[in-house]
Amino acid sequence: MIGPGRNFKEYQMPRPYPPIAVLPTPTPKPFPIGDREKADIARVLGLDSLPPELCKTISHAIGCYQATKDGSKDTTVANTLAALGELTKPGRAYKKAVQRLADERSGVDYTTHEMMRPLATAVLKDEPGSREALAQAVTKRMEELRAHKRVAPPTESLRFFCGVLRLIFNQSGSPALRGSLDESWQRCRKFAMEVFTVAGIDHADFDAHPERLTEYLGTDVSVGSRPG
Repeated sequence: MIGPGRNFKEYQMPRPYPPIAVLPTPTPKPFPIGDREKADIARVLGLDSLPPELCKTISHAIGCYQATKDGSKDTTVANTLAALGELTKPGRAYKKAVQRLADERSGVDYTTHEMMRPLATAVLKDEPGSREALAQAVTKRMEELRAHKRVAPPTESLRFFCGVLRLIFNQSGSPALRGSLDESWQRCRKFAMEVFTVAGIDHADFDAHPERLTEYLGTDVSVGSRPG
């Protein structure tokens, strides 16, 4: 089994401003996989045929990627920092910033939102010590965000998708998992490239730079590591 590598949570940065409320996330639609494509994927995995549950998992993963592949133009590191920075201001600016973070459509990245929403909700309820707890969490999160390298939002979505494909490969029961670690990575890359072909995802860059695909496949997709 091959494990995760490094996952950058970073975004291109235009002029920073607190993000606007986002629209509801598009509902992923399972991607239709034809019999020929099923056979091609099974062949790469070394299976006689593609089990229905495995096919369903791959179909769902492709659908989720297609629903999120463009990322959010407003959910950037700089814009999230701007939103958190509003919490250092007094009066109406502070209250508005707290309300933003308590809103499920806040527009900040998933990781920041999951950390801040319960704290912001506690502040709105005027719970004892809630302001101090939120301030401490904001300081810590701002330090983390400032350390992030910048990449485009669609790149982050592709990284996450590749991490999911690695997990699917690990759980496929494929004979391709046998062998050395290097051999497993090589077979995982072949599996990912076949899924890209089936889904119509451009993979010319990975053809030229297989080491980059290995890096993407190593993305940590554990809880709390979703793309923003």
